[in-house]
Amino acid sequence: MSQTMTRGEMQDLLNKFASENPSYRKALLKDPKGTIEQQFNINLGNASVKAVTDTAETVHVVVPYVPAEGELSDADLETVAGGGGKDVDCDIKQGGGLVNTYMEVGV
Repeated sequence: MSQTMTRGEMQDLLNKFASENPSYRKALLKDPKGTIEQQFNINLGNASVKAVTDTAETVHVVVPYVPAEGELSDADLETVAGGGGKDVDCDIKQGGGLVNTYMEVGV
């Protein structure tokens, strides 16, 4: 599979890992930003990352961010950062207490 991962795809992976791996879930709740940065080998900079747990009585809905007019979208930022047009392979491997994702960029 060669593609750039979207926020939604990353979220799907986080949901899968947190549902299947109690240690990963605990790490994600304790330090969501650090866990995500390590998981996807990215730097989120000054972005604030919050992890919340759904319960039987409470469901959280994430309302997606919509860039203001003139502001760059995620796709635009990816192109500006040099990510546009490059193939990215995401190979998910599980080991130890955490799940690690290794990404190889084919130039």
